[in-house]
Amino acid sequence: MARTPGDDAPSQALDPGDIERIRQVLIRAVQRHCPPALAAQREDLVQMALVRLVERVRREGTRAQGTRVAYTVVIDEIRRQRRQQRQSERTTDGEGGTPGPEARSEILDCLERLQDRRRTAVTLFLQGFRTVEVATALGWTEKQAENLVYRGLADLRGCLDGEDG
Repeated sequence: MARTPGDDAPSQALDPGDIERIRQVLIRAVQRHCPPALAAQREDLVQMALVRLVERVRREGTRAQGTRVAYTVVIDEIRRQRRQQRQSERTTDGEGGTPGPEARSEILDCLERLQDRRRTAVTLFLQGFRTVEVATALGWTEKQAENLVYRGLADLRGCLDGEDG
């Protein structure tokens, strides 16, 4: 059985001809897996898949199946758009991006679940304080404030996305 570009095979350096053959495989694979709602983004999806394949070749020295990479790129994009749409619906009331009552309640619930120091740091940050000001106000080092804000925001995002909490 003949191998097609992009299939598992020992890797040598990719020359422009290899890349173009892989690109053609990816074009067909994206067309096959891409729903009509993403038709306008097909070329972008092909490029994302190509970048992933080339990075994998450089990193691992082997080629992944082009069709599988194209499929995962399409699925990732579908998930990203759904997540973005859910977040948009959940967090706005239609008035210039202001959180609606449901979103405010969900944010407050998630804030309550954060560790005390993270909750304090994130609350101040969300009120417009810079991390330097958070550190000064709470008697922390700037690095402590940065870490607590960063980790607290990550926890908050995870909770709002339903990942943890």
